[in-house]
Amino acid sequence: MKYKINKGFIAQKLDNKTVIFDGEKSVLYTLNETASYVFRKIKAGWEKERIIEQVIKKYSVKKERVEEDLIQLISDLKKKKILA
Repeated sequence: MKYKINKGFIAQKLDNKTVIFDGEKSVLYTLNETASYVFRKIKAGWEKERIIEQVIKKYSVKKERVEEDLIQLISDLKKKKILA
């Protein structure tokens, strides 16, 4: 499944983090290094399974952990209306 970033958000990479500005609400969100990596892959149009595979390779973590964390991140981004 592919996700889409909604319009009205400005994302900027700062060091190993990503900050996302919600212009409508004037709110700034900060993603840590791992979430930033995943966010960039989502922005690039990667599908969920491909993101999971790459996170496992990059961070040497178990698939179950990556799946849980990805589901949580996507849920949070959807709640904040960043993802469609």
